Amino acid sequence: MRRLGTLIENAIVDRQEKYMRLRIEQLKEDMEKAHDEHDKKWYNRCIQELNWALQMKGKPDHNCYMAEANKERAMW
Repeated sequence: MRRLGTLIENAIVDRQEKYMRLRIEQLKEDMEKAHDEHDKKWYNRCIQELNWALQMKGKPDHNCYMAEANKERAMW
């Protein structure tokens, strides 16, 4: 019974993680389209919050999604 509970919990978390990742991508697109700086900052803040929530599944490894993007760019 415990194994079934774990499987159900993992399935729910996976759906939540997929939703958060999809939402982050949507917010990034909306941020690029925004003309007002305040709107861009608001989108950025929402993205940061969702990214932080994703990190809470495990051990957080960075403070800001932008730091993660800069790290990836440095690798190229």
